[in-house]
Amino acid sequence: MLLVDIILARKSISDIEQVTQHLNKVFKVKDLGDLKFFLGLEIDRSNEGIHVSQRKYALDIVNDAGLLAAKSCVTPMMKDTKNTF
Repeated sequence: MLLVDIILARKSISDIEQVTQHLNKVFKVKDLGDLKFFLGLEIDRSNEGIHVSQRKYALDIVNDAGLLAAKSCVTPMMKDTKNTF
């Protein structure tokens, strides 16, 4: 059995429901509700829009490396350095 994840996004809920109903007729579909996490991306909705970040993914990497409790340090770079690229 092939498992596939998809995201449906549209301003109109009725459009999403129409596509979902069609998919349910053709495939075995499981609706997981509102999107919160997908492929390492954290999705947050507000009245101002959608915010996408990888905060949780980055924290998981730091935790896996055993560095979650590590202290930060100052970057040894002059603060007025210009990018020369």
